[in-house]
Amino acid sequence: MSFNRHRTLRAGLLMGSALILSAPALAQSPDLPEDEERREETVTVYGTSNPIPVFDYPGQVSVITRDDLDTLAPSAVSDALRDVPGLDFAGGPRRTGELPSIRGLSGQNVLILVDGARQSFTSAHDGRFFLDPALIGTAEVVKGPASALYGSGAVGGVLAFESVDAADFLEEGQTMGARVRLGYQSVNEETLATLSGFTRQGKFDGVASIGLRQSGDIDLGSGASLPSDDDITTGLLKGSYALTDALDLEASWQRFDNTAIEPNNGQGVAGTGDTVLDRDVEKDIVTDTYRAAIGFNPAANDWIDARLTAYRTETEVDEFDQTVPRTTLREIETTGFSARNASRFTLGPSQNTFTLGVDWYEDEQVGTDDQTTDGTRGGVPNGKSEFTGVFAQLESVIETGAGEFLIVPGVRFDDFESSSSAAPGETNSDDAVSPRFAVSYEPAGAAWFRAFGSYSEGFRAPSVNELYLDGVHFSVPHPILFNPARGSMVFVNNNFVPNPDLVPEKTETVEFGAGIDFHNVVARRDRLQGKLSYFETDATDLINLSVDFSYDATCFAPPSFQPCTAGTTNSANVDSAELEGWEGELRYDSDRFFGQATLSIIEGTNTADGSDLGSLTPDRLALNFGLKVPEWNSRFGYRIQIADDFKRREADGTGGFTVSEERDGYVVLDVYASWQPDFANGARFDVGVDNIFDENYDRVFQGVSEPGRNFKAAISWQFGA
Repeated sequence: MSFNRHRTLRAGLLMGSALILSAPALAQSPDLPEDEERREETVTVYGTSNPIPVFDYPGQVSVITRDDLDTLAPSAVSDALRDVPGLDFAGGPRRTGELPSIRGLSGQNVLILVDGARQSFTSAHDGRFFLDPALIGTAEVVKGPASALYGSGAVGGVLAFESVDAADFLEEGQTMGARVRLGYQSVNEETLATLSGFTRQGKFDGVASIGLRQSGDIDLGSGASLPSDDDITTGLLKGSYALTDALDLEASWQRFDNTAIEPNNGQGVAGTGDTVLDRDVEKDIVTDTYRAAIGFNPAANDWIDARLTAYRTETEVDEFDQTVPRTTLREIETTGFSARNASRFTLGPSQNTFTLGVDWYEDEQVGTDDQTTDGTRGGVPNGKSEFTGVFAQLESVIETGAGEFLIVPGVRFDDFESSSSAAPGETNSDDAVSPRFAVSYEPAGAAWFRAFGSYSEGFRAPSVNELYLDGVHFSVPHPILFNPARGSMVFVNNNFVPNPDLVPEKTETVEFGAGIDFHNVVARRDRLQGKLSYFETDATDLINLSVDFSYDATCFAPPSFQPCTAGTTNSANVDSAELEGWEGELRYDSDRFFGQATLSIIEGTNTADGSDLGSLTPDRLALNFGLKVPEWNSRFGYRIQIADDFKRREADGTGGFTVSEERDGYVVLDVYASWQPDFANGARFDVGVDNIFDENYDRVFQGVSEPGRNFKAAISWQFGA
């Protein structure tokens, strides 16, 4: 890869490298004791399905904690995860249009989990999932293929959220309490109010929460105002009960309910020219996630640590266009269960955890339109997909004279089938094997250093939408015919064409990197930890939605100029790609200071013609640093986004390339502060200013301006007994 054009990021890399290279000398300072208490270890659960320190994991995982979320006071999930390396959110500034991508792979190539329940909603112009950050306890982003554990959809990685529970609120010795949090931000006149109650009584642990969030049009850095009117109600009921020391039960229900007034295309930020897409409609967006689990983990038996989880996710987007009037509906229901057991045993010099599991889930989609004769909705075929998978994984820690090895081999087999009422009697079925092998190494006498590498394969089955697309995609004016009664041209359709013969997308990924972990670097009890890795992904059979816009010859044939259509739209396995990049994360924490730097560089190439391919982003460096003042129970910080210039090239068919998109680089500064005053026990104040210099910048696509200067504040009060 060439770094000649990445001047800003190269400077950031040099600064980070200097800090890393100087750290060993600092860590060996004789004036600093080595036995001081170490800071709390960050742990990932979804990286291997068993808790493991993020530093030890042979790959890249980012974890966002509840304290991070309170401090940043995010309005949407994308605000909270903005600085995660390798992760980006497309779809424009509206929360209803957010589409996550990981390492250049987006859409259904990113698996989204809420408390372990799959979020399978897909739409052409809406987001992938709907979740309020006020209900998030922790968020994990697993980068790279995870199909060996999770099956279809985890090609780019996993975005996993755990909802809050009582432990996120209760202090040591408390058994019950309540919390009120109020918030405001200026960029869209948003107000927030949440009320949570929580308890830990003997063997029972529970939390109940309700939230209200209202917002209006978004003031962009360009000076324009983006139509967006949200009225959101959220709710959470969650509890667990220990029947015995070995047997426990869990259950939860979470709801997101948003009435939004915005264009039909929730991702649009400017006039599309389509009178239907540009019209404001009333959207009712509702997601319900139900989950129940039972765990069995007898203390006297290391061979059994089992958990059975059943879940159901229902997402419905109901749109009402009063100018027609017309009501359309898209509903996706996901029902599933997972069962897994972890056995722990010692074999010679190795400590082992062997996980065996099975998953089953079904996605079912229904689309309706009250203006069609049969009530079906074009482009939203009624259908379902069923998946069954079994997997096995070994985590082996081996101590040798040369150091410690962590070896993680795993493999999964999936079988799936899709069908639709749009194609009676036809099914699309296939199976896939997804292996993964990862290893990390800590040299003897160098506990501060760890190298890692992995090889993994991933796949994504074609969706019902891609297989069975039907109906009208869009309408355009007839090239000749005029309708005097309407005073406009006659409109003709571009129609969807189904392709039930699609095959799954497949990827092979190689990744290698290294990490450092120092304690007592420049002050007692401080910690410097970081990872840097390079990855390369070969993707084949990518599913591409292509639009062939062309009028039929009959459109120009007198006397009737009919029948006439404006081409077709269909999905096909046409692309193969190579994606590569660098990803880094460096953190420093002490009693007085904190800092974080993250780096993302992603490049994607269509191997057929050399065009740029994938959900590519500018090379990015994010900084988050500040000061702690324990005497005041306060924290002051800065966040800086630095992005390089961005160009997307397309082959011109003659061996050369044209620039299809070009965006300037940008630097955006945020400031924030938190304060928990001694005179008001249980109170907390969080304030900040995002985009403090009101920068006009394009992060997603050319012409898609981001929100301008945003003043925000939140106050919470918590009491317990």
